[in-house]
Amino acid sequence: MKIGIIGLEQSGKTTVFNALTGADKEVGSFGKIEANLAVVKVPDERIDWLTDLYKPKKTVYADIEFVDIPGGINDSSDPKVIAAAREVEALTFVIRAFDNPNVIHSLGDNDPSRDFEQIKVGLILADMAIAEKRIERLSKSVSKGIALPEEKIELDALEKVMKKLENELPASEAELTAQEEKTIRSFQFLTLKPYLTLLNVSDDALQSKEVAKYIKEIPNSMPMCANIEMEIRQLEEGDREVFLEELGIKELSLNTFIRGAYDTLGLIAFFTVGEDEVRAWTINKGTPAVTAAGKIHSDLERGFIRAEVFSYDDLKGAGSEREVKTAGKFRLEGKEYIVQDGDIISVKFSV
Repeated sequence: MKIGIIGLEQSGKTTVFNALTGADKEVGSFGKIEANLAVVKVPDERIDWLTDLYKPKKTVYADIEFVDIPGGINDSSDPKVIAAAREVEALTFVIRAFDNPNVIHSLGDNDPSRDFEQIKVGLILADMAIAEKRIERLSKSVSKGIALPEEKIELDALEKVMKKLENELPASEAELTAQEEKTIRSFQFLTLKPYLTLLNVSDDALQSKEVAKYIKEIPNSMPMCANIEMEIRQLEEGDREVFLEELGIKELSLNTFIRGAYDTLGLIAFFTVGEDEVRAWTINKGTPAVTAAGKIHSDLERGFIRAEVFSYDDLKGAGSEREVKTAGKFRLEGKEYIVQDGDIISVKFSV
């Protein structure tokens, strides 16, 4: 999963990036061009427990790649910033809610709700520019009678999207058929991407009424004191816990953020286990077993016969695979079985 971090200038995007990933990238580098990249493991207590049980040679956690996209997203965004944002699967809006007289807000003063709308407008305008060009081209083909059937479907889809964008609504609100959605997928519309919002607050404002108000007003949002968490990330593990306790912070925002990301993006995890490897795999909710098998290896999807399935909860409750089978919780499933979060799967195949 690849998540892009975007926002207005001076909102603390790189500080958030460092806080989430443990990186030590330079902050406050206004006008920077290169994006920062970092991959983090997805914390999962289930993987830890399975590793203790199977004692594999290797344990592989799911991971998330964060991209700190330079530049601001607004009503006149740099095309390079927009292009970088199109390459990710989801977006994180960083909204400034901290006061710092040494770092002037790009719009003069703090107003998180206004900034959120400003980012939305920037994304909508970027999508409109793409849609307008393509609609104009397709309309000419249709009027001349030379448009292919799939191009007519694409035009219908784009016109639905454009209608929403013109009303300052995201493309995600357009009601598209599966075929229409497929025809416009390559455009990577920014307002089709799921997003989370991080309200970057001061350390003394995490529990404030003002922040609570903004959390209610701004969709998919959570507070984070990025500056403090960036400092905590540089500490040794033992020192981190002491510092978090002193500040009254239950856990680093990364864990909360990942749970929110999985929920917003509609993601789940299944596991493969054994003496060689215990591994987590990330898939979309509603994925059939044959497609999940392809996540492991294309040969497993191509030659899929059946999946041997039992749940993590049943295994933990029983204590061993043998006891799972004795309890009748071990199942054989076909291609159409919808994989559930926490399933442990072994694929039988032939190619």
